[in-house]
Amino acid sequence: MSAGVRIGGYEVRGELGRGSMGVVFAARDPATGRPVALKLLAGALDPARVARFRREGELTARLAHPGIVRVHDAGTDAQGRPWIAFEYVPGARTLADAFAELGPLERVRRVAEAADALGHAHAQGVVHRDVKPANLLVDAAGRVRVADFGVALASDQERLTRTGAWVGTPSYMAPEQLTGGPVGPPADVWSLGVVLYEALAGELPFAGDSLVSLAASMERGAPPLRAADLPPALGSVCARALAKDPARRYPDGTAFAAALREALAHPQAARSRRRGLLAAGLLAAGLLAAGLLAAGLLAAGLLAARSGDTSEARSDP
Repeated sequence: MSAGVRIGGYEVRGELGRGSMGVVFAARDPATGRPVALKLLAGALDPARVARFRREGELTARLAHPGIVRVHDAGTDAQGRPWIAFEYVPGARTLADAFAELGPLERVRRVAEAADALGHAHAQGVVHRDVKPANLLVDAAGRVRVADFGVALASDQERLTRTGAWVGTPSYMAPEQLTGGPVGPPADVWSLGVVLYEALAGELPFAGDSLVSLAASMERGAPPLRAADLPPALGSVCARALAKDPARRYPDGTAFAAALREALAHPQAARSRRRGLLAAGLLAAGLLAAGLLAAGLLAAGLLAARSGDTSEARSDP
């Protein structure tokens, strides 16, 4: 679509990107001068796709959180295609791109910010269902913004997918999503746990060239997350987020964020424990060596004494 075209009264400036559901344009409200990211439904206008697209606007509009891209407006164009005008995030890039410039601890902090935002959505009864680096934006100030609730599910709305059908990106989807089971906030926790693992280990925790092999990888479990420059507790936090049983994961994004920050807050304590254990081991080793030395000296003394007694006995007429 060429620049200068209007959609819902907004002046289109250029294309920002495309997804499975629509095209996103950089646009401007001529009345206020406010820039927006205008998402227009692309492809067939079948009722299910239109309903899902409109639901994205409705669900996102109810979420008022600084970590979630806001909705300003929505409507339908002259061809009957629905559109949503989102907050424009200047200088935005994906979390994956931002990770390239961040150290491990900063990456964890960004994941915690995303968990905060998802926790707000969970408190409103909204599950994202497609959490992945491409849907986590980082603005010019370095803050994480959750975007694209296109396949989100609200607890008070009818499901628009067939029973057993799955939506999302397989590598980041929870086991219950792959099998078409009930999906709640723990599914988003799993997906964000995959993001965390990938950010710290440099690879996905589960891999497969088909849904069957991916599910088999999940069944085996993720390899332990180990890094010398990270607080040891982070491995445990990540492992809980990736628990196969949803009931064993953190119940929502807020709890996951709290656990991440708790792990980051006490790295010195963990190191102190390790130093304490090392010192205790060295002390025990020292005491053992001293005990062995003392025992050796005592044995030598006893032998010398016995040797003296024997000499005296032999020299006695």
